[in-house]
Amino acid sequence: MKVINHIRFAACGVFMAVSSGLAANTDIQSLENLSQELVEIRQQIASLHDEINFSKASYNDQLHAYSNQKADMSVKISRADLNLKDLQRELHKLKVENEEKFSTSDQLAPVMQRAVQDLNDQIAQSIPFKREERLQALTDIQYRLDANLITPNKAVNQLWAFVEDELMMGRSSGIYNETVLIGGNEQLVKVLRLGKIAAFYQGADDSYGLIKQVDGAWVQEELNGREASVNLDYLFDAFAKNIRNGMFTVPNILPSIAAQ
Repeated sequence: MKVINHIRFAACGVFMAVSSGLAANTDIQSLENLSQELVEIRQQIASLHDEINFSKASYNDQLHAYSNQKADMSVKISRADLNLKDLQRELHKLKVENEEKFSTSDQLAPVMQRAVQDLNDQIAQSIPFKREERLQALTDIQYRLDANLITPNKAVNQLWAFVEDELMMGRSSGIYNETVLIGGNEQLVKVLRLGKIAAFYQGADDSYGLIKQVDGAWVQEELNGREASVNLDYLFDAFAKNIRNGMFTVPNILPSIAAQ
């Protein structure tokens, strides 16, 4: 009986020893797992800390850039304000000067109007060459003067330049493209203008015509004769080659009076 009890006691001791060993192993494994979790948590905290520092640095850089932009815009606004004030002062100065010019030049306005009207009448009776453009140039001068867009002195200068162009036109000759009413239809033809005395024109079909004064009015004549065609072929060819000197035979271009 004693032997059996000893055996039971020994078995209980062995079981307790084994149980204690297993419990110790379990505690060690738990500690290792906990240690690993702590390492991972520390790594996550370090990573988050780095991200926070990077975001903070980026935010500071962006804030610094915005601050520089704000400073630049403030400088530009200040310069723009100064430029605006300078322009306003200059505009006021010009207004005062223009008022003085207009007040001292009012007497020129009636003279200018009469001069423009006289030139209109002259052009209306002159050779019908680019007549609408010439009349429009006078109309523009008169409009700018009436609308106070230019001073009377400025209008005088522009009108004198126009008169010089008219004088030059009377002294010059050349070939131009011009629309001419032929047979009731407007046609684009070559016009050989001889000052303001007369003009020949050549149609697309190589037909020729003459624009001259008869009884104070400008009329068109068709030139169908062979001799006239040959002479005008030579004349147009010479002018196209910029030949202005030489002997040319042309139909009568002098103003005439119709037979009664």
